[in-house]
Amino acid sequence: MSHLHKSTLNEWLDYISGTHPENIEMGLDRIRCVFELMNIDLNSAPLRQQQVVVVSGTNGKGSTIALIEAGLLSMGLEVGTYTSPHIHSYNERVKINSKPVSDEKLVTAFSHVEEARADIPLTYFEFGTLAAFDILFTADLDVLILEIGLGGRLDAVNIVDSDLAIITSVALDHTDWLGASIEGIGFEKAGVLRANTPALFGENLPESVYLYAEEISCPALSIDQDFARTDQGVLLLEREGKINYQGFPDLRLPENNILLALQAIKHISQSLKVTKSKFCYPSLIKCFSDIVIAGRLEEIDTDKLSSNQQVFLDVGHNPHAAQYLLGFLKSLKCNGKKVNAVYSSLSDKDVIGVSKILSPVFDTWFIAPLEEDRALDIQALETAVGKHAKNMLSFETLDEALGAALIGRQKSDQAEMPSVTLVFGSFYVIEAAKAYFKNL
Repeated sequence: MSHLHKSTLNEWLDYISGTHPENIEMGLDRIRCVFELMNIDLNSAPLRQQQVVVVSGTNGKGSTIALIEAGLLSMGLEVGTYTSPHIHSYNERVKINSKPVSDEKLVTAFSHVEEARADIPLTYFEFGTLAAFDILFTADLDVLILEIGLGGRLDAVNIVDSDLAIITSVALDHTDWLGASIEGIGFEKAGVLRANTPALFGENLPESVYLYAEEISCPALSIDQDFARTDQGVLLLEREGKINYQGFPDLRLPENNILLALQAIKHISQSLKVTKSKFCYPSLIKCFSDIVIAGRLEEIDTDKLSSNQQVFLDVGHNPHAAQYLLGFLKSLKCNGKKVNAVYSSLSDKDVIGVSKILSPVFDTWFIAPLEEDRALDIQALETAVGKHAKNMLSFETLDEALGAALIGRQKSDQAEMPSVTLVFGSFYVIEAAKAYFKNL
């Protein structure tokens, strides 16, 4: 199908999915070549003051970006973001001032990529990244925040040199692509760093990240060493030195991500040569307290649940994320609540590792396979989760698993023990859960 005949976003998404090359060499040469052919002028007038932030890491990228975005918007700045994957619609991947861009903008951008690439093969993610750049780098924005999709060094987003790089965390995930050692994965994540360009490091990063930063003369600030949580609030590094701010946001998010976001906002506000970017800590605290981040311990609010039930959605899918979820769930368990899981996974995830960490806190696992090509089938799910689960129930679909877990949702059922249900495992799980609750 010629690109001239693809008029809708769905047609383009089908096209770039169908033309995904089977065998393609790793590296950034192809996408960099197409980017140059697209002739996006990074030195055009609207971009002269623009700050580009890239965010890499195993976990915490999405919530850190959401916090930075919300904070900058509250200061009156114009902000664009590129993240992946999406939950409801592809448009969520590219946002301007927190609003997903229109189908029309994406269709036009995909057309520009297609025209420039000619016969150069691109993966689905590379195609989408170039379309996002076509939209964001030509918009009149103060700050662009770009999420590294996988790894760092060879990720499509890494063709751009940033003004600030953030590495949130490093843990074992995507080992088939990034290797099975923490130090090796750390080296891949560190590939987003640039010489003489500032970076922010989250907690407990491997030595390989610090060594690479030192090797290329990248000035990095680290949690606890340069900025930190204090008894009174938070200590942030500024031009004048470290300054202590009173108070800390009350959020269901790791402190690591909150601290990175606060230090990033402080850095950006000092780097932009615009008067509207004044940093006001009390305003940021209020802004953060009002934020809801989809799929990050997001609480479902529906009158279809009984008053003694809580449901949380989380995209966590690896042992590192499971450790944070464990701490959150333990506090609920201490309050005498029954805690259940509705869970599924893709085939390349460490299900046994996740199950080992979380099984002590779950009364029952409700598991079902995802309707995705990369989904783990029910037999494999049963085997992996069953290694550590105390009680486990299997279902054919996630809808059935959700229905069984929430069987006491009718308000008339006041005899039901107070309970918490965590629905988690991947973005696909959250997408299915949101559709389920929408149709209740």
